[in-house]
Amino acid sequence: MNLKQLISIPVRPVWLVMVLGSLFITQEVLAQTRTVTGTVTDQQGVPLPGVNILVRGTTNGTQTDFDGKYAIEVSSGEVLVFTYIGQEREERTVGDNDVVDVRMSEDAQALDEVVVIGYGAVKKSDLTGAVASVKERDLTSIPVTNALETMQGKVPGVDLTKTSGQAGAGLNFSIRGNRSLNADNGPLVVVDGMIYGSTLDVNPNDIASVEILKDASATAIYGTLGANGVVLITTKRGRSGKSKVSLNSYYSVQSLGGYADIMSGPEWVQLRRESRRTVGEWSGPEDDANIFNPTQLENFQNGIWTDWADRLLGTGSQQNHQVSVSGGSEKTTYYFSMEYFREEGLLENDNLDRYSGRLTVDHKVLDNLKLSTNIMYTVKDHDRRRDPLNQANKMSPLGRPYDDEGNVITFPVGDSSTLNPLADQQPGNYTDNEDNKRFFGNISLDWTPVENLTFTSRLGIDHMNFRRGIFSATNTLEVGADGLSLARAENGTFNRTTWENFANYTYTAGKHEISGLLGTSIWKTVEENYMAEGRDLASATMLFHNLGGLQTQVRVNSSLEEKQLASFFGRLNYKYADKYLVTLLMRADGSSVLAPGNKWGYFPSAAFSWVLKEENFLKENNTISQLKARVSYGISGNSAVSPYQTLGSLSKSTYAYDQGTDESPAFGYYPSLIASGNLSWETTATTNLGLDFGFFNNRISGSLDLYQQNTSDLLMQRALPTSSGFSTAWDNIGKTRNRGLELYISTLNIVSQDNGFGWSSDITFTTNKEEIRELPEGDRDLANGWFVGSPISSFYDYRKVGIWQLDEAGEAESYGQDPGDIKVMDRDGDGVITPEDREIIGSTVPDYTLGFNNRFSYKGLELNVFVYARQGQTIISEAAGSYKIDALENGPKVDYWTPENPTNAYPRPDAGTSRASTQYYSTLQYVDGSFVKIRDITLAYSFPQAVTEYLKISKLRCYATAKNYFVFSKIDPYDPERGGNLSFPMTRQLVFGINLEL
Repeated sequence: MNLKQLISIPVRPVWLVMVLGSLFITQEVLAQTRTVTGTVTDQQGVPLPGVNILVRGTTNGTQTDFDGKYAIEVSSGEVLVFTYIGQEREERTVGDNDVVDVRMSEDAQALDEVVVIGYGAVKKSDLTGAVASVKERDLTSIPVTNALETMQGKVPGVDLTKTSGQAGAGLNFSIRGNRSLNADNGPLVVVDGMIYGSTLDVNPNDIASVEILKDASATAIYGTLGANGVVLITTKRGRSGKSKVSLNSYYSVQSLGGYADIMSGPEWVQLRRESRRTVGEWSGPEDDANIFNPTQLENFQNGIWTDWADRLLGTGSQQNHQVSVSGGSEKTTYYFSMEYFREEGLLENDNLDRYSGRLTVDHKVLDNLKLSTNIMYTVKDHDRRRDPLNQANKMSPLGRPYDDEGNVITFPVGDSSTLNPLADQQPGNYTDNEDNKRFFGNISLDWTPVENLTFTSRLGIDHMNFRRGIFSATNTLEVGADGLSLARAENGTFNRTTWENFANYTYTAGKHEISGLLGTSIWKTVEENYMAEGRDLASATMLFHNLGGLQTQVRVNSSLEEKQLASFFGRLNYKYADKYLVTLLMRADGSSVLAPGNKWGYFPSAAFSWVLKEENFLKENNTISQLKARVSYGISGNSAVSPYQTLGSLSKSTYAYDQGTDESPAFGYYPSLIASGNLSWETTATTNLGLDFGFFNNRISGSLDLYQQNTSDLLMQRALPTSSGFSTAWDNIGKTRNRGLELYISTLNIVSQDNGFGWSSDITFTTNKEEIRELPEGDRDLANGWFVGSPISSFYDYRKVGIWQLDEAGEAESYGQDPGDIKVMDRDGDGVITPEDREIIGSTVPDYTLGFNNRFSYKGLELNVFVYARQGQTIISEAAGSYKIDALENGPKVDYWTPENPTNAYPRPDAGTSRASTQYYSTLQYVDGSFVKIRDITLAYSFPQAVTEYLKISKLRCYATAKNYFVFSKIDPYDPERGGNLSFPMTRQLVFGINLEL
């Protein structure tokens, strides 16, 4: 049948029916296409953003949003394919349900999570150095003021404690111990590739990830700046797609976390009586009139006494409110956020307000050219106050804080030199306010002229302006009783300009993969400070804003410091067959603060990794899912000293100028700092051995690192002979060493099925032995408390073994002591206590730290419990060392010796001596600062999709957190995390918060 014959066939009804039927079938098939939605999570139930979803055999696809949610047009019977870096591929056949949720499993073979390193990023499986990574879900799981707080006990090798409970208090932060005796031991903080400094100004909700670079193979790329470790903070950026709005808010109530028990009125009366009984001045209540002033005696007889610390310490609060908007097109993406944070401390007039805003824009100018900007602006308004607790703890409790009209009694205990610690809280009496404004921004250009080659040029500016003003009226704690009023104002600016240019190149050929980095960096800092102060302000109305009214002791000061650093750096990575990885790195730094001829330092490093799991003898092993060995060695430098130490300086002095008949004051200048003409680099050589492991499809995974750091040519002040006219000069002398072990284990104890019960845990263990290896003058420096073989912060003293008892009177007498005196160890047993009997009592360096985190989930409920332990540290307890043996002042409640109470804790009260003159009194202050605390307990609920859809939002999560509520230590109820200081005590918090996304 030819075409002409076919066309000539008449159209019969059966043909018409078949054609029309096929049209109806087609319409029915098209009608089955519908929107399927769902949520994609990992094994722990955490939403995964950016998962690729494709209808198999088609080009129809989409991605999950920030909350792991997706929507796609699909027909029944088609197959959805889910892929994500580091996760197993998942497939789901579309049935009758419109909701298809997927829980992905980690791909033990891939392990391709991207980790940020200096000037680039690599797959986690390709890391050769000691790098710890903290992702967004861990950073935002609990509310914090400072993003680094979340790392306490959760990242091995990181030692982090809060400095105090004061509003806006910072953190003590070190990585793998302290290396330097005089230079700074804090790590370098880098935000989006630019040096930043304090992390208190970074909004935790803006952070996408934090990487901690610990060994020299990782930190050497930052040269001298990374000598103490590096913290890399990567902030969130926009993604193409519809705009997303996020709201995060919490409010917390702060209360006293634990404080020393101060003696009550009756307890202090008994102490004072005992101290007078020791010297024969008290034998009964009839002698009270001889040992108490009339005001104290009257109050005692009337049962009136005051707990001054309790009057000062109230409840505080924190609140944080943040909103962000992100989105964009294929060419341009953006992220914008604003935050308000306020903290009110436990003391009145101890407040911090912080306002911050951040904007990032990424724009594809051309297909191979991208322009990026990142701008942050922060304003802080900080009201401080002078610590009143020192005064409160030592003053007699036998007094009234207010008179019958409610006015503060200036001298409440009948002593005209003992001020009421509440005096500073009265309006107009005391002001300490700091206003800080900070602009941090950078602009970068990424150009890819050919495939696998990218040039980056980045210019950054960090500008800070601060003003601090203090005014203290007469009869305040700052100036003392009847002292002249004081006013002070400080103004300063800080500017850092950074310009970096570098190129990254990657080449792959078969089983070989090579990547390289070459770059340069220059930065300059300029810091200016101005200060004026004086006494006896003519009018207090203007506080510190009218320094022209100062009438006496006027002092003006100013300073200018400039520093510059120029650097060249390069890195070469080589990988063969996904088994063997090598990293070679070199950085050269030129620092302006060092002496001519020594300004340049060169810091190489090398690392090798062997992925044993890829070897044939392990590849088919189903028990071991990951096994990689690492070894690295590198050198880093430190030049963290003040500028101009190599130049010397002059200082002004007043002298009498003889004019023949009269001597008039005149000014002259004298050398005050000797030039250190050979000042060079402090260097640290680090060796690291590491093992990354995973078992049972990574149900158990983790890492183990062993390291040793040898630091030499320490930047120290060397003692000079008195004939030189100077006491010290900066030089490169001394050595230290740090050796340690870091262990991290993560377990999936119960894997949640179908949104059921799930349980996972993380354990960290760190031990670091820090010791001085060499000092400039022998094996000890008593003035600074440095001893060869001991940690940098060590305590050297006599060792207290108890209190001499009545039945030891004869032996006590042979040592020149009496029953009730402090008994110390006679180390050499020669019957005489001499300075040679002193020893290392302890150190602030703990034997080990331990973190144990547990996450439980069931449907929308989450429970997170984190336990932190710090064991084997010694602290100086202000409470233990504030026992007033003569009872002239009050102090913490202690178990002191009397003939009727033969304790071994504290010596007998004695009005005939003072704390300063009591032999071996300093031995009382050393206490075991070990503690275990349940640091955080968080209970959260994420509302189901039915609720969020009804409310027309994409996410709603509510939570409550209890922080620092359970602390266990030998010095209960005190929280020893911040040491033994009694000022601005640690707080416990009860937090309520909400996370909402539109």
